[in-house]
Amino acid sequence: MIYIDNVNFLREKFPIVWNKVGTDHSAGREIVKVVTSKSGLPTLVMEEEPGKVVYLHSKYDPIQEAERLISQFQDVSNYEHVIFYGLGLGYHIQLFMDQHPELTFSIYEPNQAVFSLFLNHRPLDLLPWKKLENIYLEEDANDTLLNLTKFINIITTQKVLMVSLPSYERVFEEKYKNFTNLFRKMVADKRSSINIDIAFEKRWIVNSLLNIPEVIKTPNILRDVDKNHFQHKPALLVAAGPSLQEDIEEIRFIKENGLAYIFSVGSAISILLNNEIYPDAACTYDPQPTNYKVFDKVVKKGITSIPLIFGSSVGFETLLSYPGPKLHMLTNQDTLAPFLLKRQNDESLDTVRDAGTIAVVTLELLNKLGCNPVYLVGQNLAYKNDRLYPEGIGYYDALPSLSEEAKQQAIIVEDVYGGKVYTNDGFDSMRKQMEAYIQSFAGQEIINTTKGGAKIIGAPFVSLGEVLADRLKVRVVENDWQVGRNSYELEYINHNVITMKLEHSKLLGLLNETIDVLQEMEKLCKHEEEQKLERVFPKLDKSLNKVKKNKFHKIFLLPMNRVSFEFLTLQTERIRHEQSQIIKAKKVIQEFGKYILLCKRDLELLTPVWKKVCDSISM
Repeated sequence: MIYIDNVNFLREKFPIVWNKVGTDHSAGREIVKVVTSKSGLPTLVMEEEPGKVVYLHSKYDPIQEAERLISQFQDVSNYEHVIFYGLGLGYHIQLFMDQHPELTFSIYEPNQAVFSLFLNHRPLDLLPWKKLENIYLEEDANDTLLNLTKFINIITTQKVLMVSLPSYERVFEEKYKNFTNLFRKMVADKRSSINIDIAFEKRWIVNSLLNIPEVIKTPNILRDVDKNHFQHKPALLVAAGPSLQEDIEEIRFIKENGLAYIFSVGSAISILLNNEIYPDAACTYDPQPTNYKVFDKVVKKGITSIPLIFGSSVGFETLLSYPGPKLHMLTNQDTLAPFLLKRQNDESLDTVRDAGTIAVVTLELLNKLGCNPVYLVGQNLAYKNDRLYPEGIGYYDALPSLSEEAKQQAIIVEDVYGGKVYTNDGFDSMRKQMEAYIQSFAGQEIINTTKGGAKIIGAPFVSLGEVLADRLKVRVVENDWQVGRNSYELEYINHNVITMKLEHSKLLGLLNETIDVLQEMEKLCKHEEEQKLERVFPKLDKSLNKVKKNKFHKIFLLPMNRVSFEFLTLQTERIRHEQSQIIKAKKVIQEFGKYILLCKRDLELLTPVWKKVCDSISM
C-alpha cells in the first residue's frame, strides 16, 4: 500500500521523477538493502564490495542520529530554501522540516536504488509535500549538471542551505564532491548574473530608448554594410591585455599595409592611439555611464576617422561625445528595437548577444560579418607581470599590481605555452564564455596570438610575429567599407511610436487600478472577510492581466524589473497552493504590491525621457 500511494503521489506531483524511476524498481537491490535497526526502525545498508557493508543510517537508532545531524544547523532563519543531498529513508528531512515549517525544500538523491527502496518502505506524505519544490534523481554523471541547472534556475534569488547525509559524503564520495563543487560554482554564477541584471536592467532600457535616434540614423553593421568587404578576410581583434604593448610593432605593420582589418575592443583604443595606430573600427557595448571614458583620447584629439560600432544598449553618454562616424549593432538586451524597427525589405533585424566582455560580443560580430581567420591580440584574460592591463590607459594606471595576498585568492589556469598563469574569477568566466562561442562558430578559424595569456580552447596559440611572417601577405582592407545607408522603414517606426504613445497614456491608470484592488484586499484582510476576498481575487487577476498586456509595460517596465518579475513568478506558484484566503491575500498584497509600485516609480522616471525621445524621432 505504501508503494502504491507513493507512485500515485509521484505521478500527480512529480511526473518527470516518476518517468525516471520507470517500472524497474529492483535496480541495485543487490547492493542496497533495508534492514531493521536496534531501535526497531528500518535502516539502509549498502554492500560496497563482497563482505564489506556500510550503513546509510545508524544501525542503532536512525531518529537519534538524525536529531544530532539537525542540531548542527543553527542559523536556519537566514535561509529560505533547503536542498537535502541524500534522501535515504528521509528521517533527517522529516525532523528538519518539522522544526522549520516556514522553509521550502528540494531533495537530491544520487542513487536510484535508494529511492526505489524509499518508495517501498516509507510514505512520501510523511514529508510536508506542499513545501517540496522538486525531487532530483541522478542516473549518470551528466545528470548532475542538468539537475543543478534546473534547480538554480528555479530558486533564483533565494538563500539556499545545503544539508547532506554524512554517510553519503563517504559512500558516494566522488559524486558528492562533483555535486558540491558544481553547486557552489553555479550558485556563485547565478548570483553574479542576478547582480549584473540588477545593476544593468534599468540602464539597458534607458540606454536603448535614448540611443534609438542614433540607431535610426546610423547604418546597421550587420545589414547595411556590404559583407563582401569582410568575407574570408583576416581580422585582428585587439583587446587591452597587459601583453598588447609587446605586439605594437606587428600591429603597426599590419595597419600600414592593410593586411587585416583591426577591430579594437574596450580600452585597447587608448594603447593603439598612444602608438599612433588608428584601428579600422572601435567596438563598444558597455551600458555603464562611465563607458564614455574609454574614448576620452579620441574625443580630446578630435579624431573623426575611426568608426565606432556600438551596441544599441551602450551607455548613451558614449554616443553624445564621440566625434567619428558611427554604426550600430542591435543587442539582445534591447527590447525596444524589435518593436520599433523594421527593415524596408522585411529582412530580419539580426542581433548580437550580450556577453561578459566586449571581446566576446565583437567575436560574434566578426563571425557574422564573415571575417576568417580572426586573430586575438592582447586577449590575456590573466595577469602578466602582475597586471591585468597595460600601462598607458590612464584610468587603469592607478590599479595596484597583484599582491601576494591577492595571489592567494587568484585562480591558476593553463597559459598558451602549457605553463601556469594567475587570473581571477571574472576573467576566467570570460575565457569560458569565449570558448563556448568559439565552439559554436563552425568553419571559422580563430588564432590566439596573445603572449603569456590564458589558454583559450579552440584558439591555438601562434605569435603575431609568426602570423605576419607566414600568413598575412596581401592587402585586404578596403578603406570605404563603412559606407552604408540605414534601411529602416520610417513609416513603420512612426506608426509604432504612435501606438506606444497610446499604451503609455493608459498604463498609469492601469497601475493605479491595480493598486486600488490591492488596497481593497488589504481592508478585507484586516476584517478577516474571507468570502469577500474570494470574489476580489478574480478582479485582481483581470487588473493585472491588463498591466501585463500593455505594450509599454512589456517593452520598458518589465525588462527594467526583470529580477523582481522573475522572483514574483516564482512566488506566485507558491502562493497558489496556500489554503487560507487571508494568508494568500497578504502574500499577494506584499509581492504584487511591491512589483506594481516599482513599475509605477519607473514609469514616472521614464516618462520625461520617453517624451523627449518621441519629439526627436517624430516624423
